[in-house]
Amino acid sequence: MVIGFHGCDKSVRDAVINGENLKPSQNDYDWLGNGIYFWEADPYRAYEWAVEASKRKDSSVKEPAVLGAVLDLGHCLDLMLIIQFHNNYMPQSNKLSLLLGGLIFYCT
Repeated sequence: MVIGFHGCDKSVRDAVINGENLKPSQNDYDWLGNGIYFWEADPYRAYEWAVEASKRKDSSVKEPAVLGAVLDLGHCLDLMLIIQFHNNYMPQSNKLSLLLGGLIFYCT
């Protein structure tokens, strides 16, 4: 279980609080494909994302808000384990720093 925060419009936050389900995004620019994205343990980053989204002319985010949730990850890809593997077992010269979501990942 993890605590996650979803940046969205206030109307979406209120609708979910009142029992509606979140709808997966289906944008070409989504990091990992279609889905519902959460910032783990970081409500400020979720809000920052919503504020930035609200500045795009075609955005559905008009009034930035954050929705918190307790998430049961079940079967998932844990990128932190992959990153640990690369950091521990790959030669330093083969590593590449990648900034993603405010975290620094080391990958080959």
